[in-house]
Amino acid sequence: MPVIEHTIFIRAAPEAVFDLISRVENFSQYSPAIREVRTIGRDTYRWVVSVAGFALDWDSVVTEKMRPARFAWRSVRGVENGGLFRLAPANGGTEVRFTMEYRLANPILERIVNTIAAPLMQRVATELLDAVRERLERARRHAN
Repeated sequence: MPVIEHTIFIRAAPEAVFDLISRVENFSQYSPAIREVRTIGRDTYRWVVSVAGFALDWDSVVTEKMRPARFAWRSVRGVENGGLFRLAPANGGTEVRFTMEYRLANPILERIVNTIAAPLMQRVATELLDAVRERLERARRHAN
């Protein structure tokens, strides 16, 4: 299973970071590759993501919400995946560690897409976390 990891420092309190990343339905605002994230039940979301020209979709359920330290999910339909945001106070802000594993159902598609998908999924993770950082740090600058 391919693994995507990304660590970022955000100049905001862990609670503020957690509150923003736990609003999963807003993730489509953070990366053009995330076409849609729609709430379909309690802590359950339908995702549509564009990867290398392919539309991938899945439903995920939040499996852990420990404010302000951990937010995790796993898929329950579609593209098999799971992941975790780990947040820790650091230097007056928050260190965010993002980890995600995924597997495509079709092995041939997975081989073709993975050469493109792994770097793209890494970029999506980076875009998402950069957008979260920008939003929180901009709000902090305006508050001061």
